[in-house]
Amino acid sequence: MRKIANILVALALVTLAATGTLSAQRQYFGVKGGWGEGDVRLYPHWTSPPVWGKMNGGFYWVYYGGGEESAYLYDRYTGGVCVELELLQRGFQYAALDRNTKRFTYGRHMNSIVVPVMWQPHMFLFEERLRLFLNAGATLSYNLDAGSIEYYIDNVTGERENIDYEWQTVRDNRWGYGLVVGLGGGWNFERIEVMLEARYYFGYSDIVKRKTIYLGTQFLRSPLDNINLSLGVAYRFDHSGWIAMSPAQRRAAREARRELLPSGTILSEGGSTIEVK
Repeated sequence: MRKIANILVALALVTLAATGTLSAQRQYFGVKGGWGEGDVRLYPHWTSPPVWGKMNGGFYWVYYGGGEESAYLYDRYTGGVCVELELLQRGFQYAALDRNTKRFTYGRHMNSIVVPVMWQPHMFLFEERLRLFLNAGATLSYNLDAGSIEYYIDNVTGERENIDYEWQTVRDNRWGYGLVVGLGGGWNFERIEVMLEARYYFGYSDIVKRKTIYLGTQFLRSPLDNINLSLGVAYRFDHSGWIAMSPAQRRAAREARRELLPSGTILSEGGSTIEVK
């Protein structure tokens, strides 16, 4: 687990260094952690109840355009891009195929490094203190050796037998991909934003290779899903000082910039069209 933590910290430092090279005007860089459930969709259909208690945590970076040239717009609804690096626990259970299916439940638990790349439209409320957002995008993941186990649960006695899971190239898929969607909100405290988000990870890749490739399984598809609730804290960077302003200062700045624009200029702000007189 320490090795995984070191990898996450190293990648986070690289990401932070990369953001510093951008001429970005509005950026959020934060940490997050959460809890939820994992599941698998098996085809042909096989009952697989959700497995609760799966943790997630990592780093996120959000970028919004704007700055000196378009401060009067403030990207009120369009949002920006969100990229994350997180450690996501995944897993599933179903009636055991290699033991008495009425008595034993088979399960697996694994840790994955996941990189979601998402579009993040948003809107502001309460004098721009509350930011509501939607995340929608794609994910790329890699399953780690560390923490990977398979287990059997005796449904009569409740006893659980854990076994270290041995990844095999002929059977297992290390890499995964899928879609992700989430809804959340963030409350702004000057340059700090506290964020809460509910998210659904929808897998497309199979955790075990399909029966046409690996004859040791009876399933044709086995994509993984996750549902998580996460809490995050982010620091806001703004090279033009726009976010550092109070809401009243931002409104004053927008009005001042309109006065500098030629008469007849058409602006689109806050979902409405404004003509500079």
